[in-house]
Amino acid sequence: MADDLKIRENRVRRQLARKGYKLCKTPARSWLRAHYGPGYMIVNDRNFVVEGCFSRQYEATLEQVEEFAAEA
Repeated sequence: MADDLKIRENRVRRQLARKGYKLCKTPARSWLRAHYGPGYMIVNDRNFVVEGCFSRQYEATLEQVEEFAAEA
C-alpha cells in the first residue's frame, strides 16, 4: 500500500515538473503531519503556492493534486 502511494506521488511530481510546478509534502517532523496526516502543496516556478494552502499549509490531498496535474 505504501509503495502504491509513493508511485502515485512520484508520477504526479514528474507531471507537475514538466509543467513548471513543484510538489511539496508535509515535512515528517511537522506538527501539521501529526495532527492532519500527510498533505501537499503545489508551488510554481516563482515559489508561489497555487494549490494546497487556503486555510493552512499542506491541506491538499493526493487526489486534488492529481486533478490539478491533469488540468494544468
